[in-house]
Amino acid sequence: MRYLCFLRGVSATLFTLLLFAAPARSATIDYSQIFIFGDSLSDSGNVSNLTGGSFPPAPAYYNGRFSNGPNWVDRFSASLGLNPVLSTELGAVPPLPADGINFALGGATSGSTTVADLATGVPELSSLPGLSQQISTFQALYSGPLAPDPDALFVLWVGGNDYLFNVNDPATVLSNIGTALTTLSGLGAENFLIANLPDLGETPFAEINGGQPLEDALNLVTQAHNAGLEALLASLDINYSLLDINALFKEALADPAALGFLDPDSPFLLDCIEAMSCPPGVTPEDYVYWDEIHPTTAAHAVIAATALNLIDVPEPSTLLLMSVGLLGLGFAARRRSVREIKNA
Repeated sequence: MRYLCFLRGVSATLFTLLLFAAPARSATIDYSQIFIFGDSLSDSGNVSNLTGGSFPPAPAYYNGRFSNGPNWVDRFSASLGLNPVLSTELGAVPPLPADGINFALGGATSGSTTVADLATGVPELSSLPGLSQQISTFQALYSGPLAPDPDALFVLWVGGNDYLFNVNDPATVLSNIGTALTTLSGLGAENFLIANLPDLGETPFAEINGGQPLEDALNLVTQAHNAGLEALLASLDINYSLLDINALFKEALADPAALGFLDPDSPFLLDCIEAMSCPPGVTPEDYVYWDEIHPTTAAHAVIAATALNLIDVPEPSTLLLMSVGLLGLGFAARRRSVREIKNA
C-alpha cells in the first residue's frame, strides 16, 4: 500500500492511544477460548490441510499460512495463552477443544462461496467453504447443552475476497456478516472482536490488476463497507470491539517508518524473490505486503499487537489520564516498541 520533530511524535502517540481505545470493551476479560472465522488473513493452516499441503505453496508460504511466517491470529492467540485447534484437524465426532477452534479458510467470502466461484485460476479453492459454512460447522458443534463458554472470544474478519473478486454491493456482504454474528450470539457467544477492511485500492493487487480505476473503485467500496459495518455493529445487541485495520494501514501508508517499515505498498515475494530486484539489504521485515494481498509476518505482528491492546485497554477515564502523561514519550519510544513486537 501507498500508505518533524516532537509534534509528529506527539500526534502519532495520541493517534495510537485513540486507535487502541475506541471502541473498546470497558474492562479486560480473561478469555477462556477463542473462535476465529474469516479468510486467508486468519487461516493458520486449514486450506493447507484440505489441499494436502499444496496450497499455499511452500517454501514461499510458511507452514500453511498465507504469509512468510506466523499470522496475526497465531500471535494474538498465543498472547492470550490460547492455542486454538484448526477446524480441519477435528475428528468426525471430536471432543471439543479446550482453547477453541480456528475456522478461517483462505479464499472464503462472507457468504457460502470462495474466490474460485468469483474468479478463475485458483482451482485449489474450488470446493472450499465460505463464512456461512464456517458458522454452520460451529453451530453443529456448539448447539443445545454444548453452548460456548461465556468468556470465549469470537473473532471475525471477512469481506476482502468479496470485493477484490468483483462483488460491488456492500449490502450483501454486510447482511452475511450480520447473519453470522446474530447466529453466533444466538448460540451463546457474548464477546466479539470484529475487524474492518483496509483500503483495498491501496493493495498491490489493485495496482497490478487495474491501476487507478480499480484502486478508486475498491477504495470507495471499502469506505462503504466500513461505514456500514459500524452501523451494523451498533444495531446489534452484542458486546464487541472493532479492530480498526483501516486506520492502522492508513498510518502505515502515511508514515511507514513509524511502524518500522520501509515499503508499504509493494509485495516482497514478487519484487524480491520472483523478480529478483530487491534493493541490497532489504528483508521481508521491511515490507507490509508479502504478496499482492497478504501482509508479511512483520505486518501481522503489528495487527496482533493492535488487537491485543484493543481488548486490554484500561477503563476510559484511566486511559485519558494515562494519555496525558504518555504524550511526552514521543515518537522514538513508540517506534522502538513496534520494532520489538515485529522481532518477537
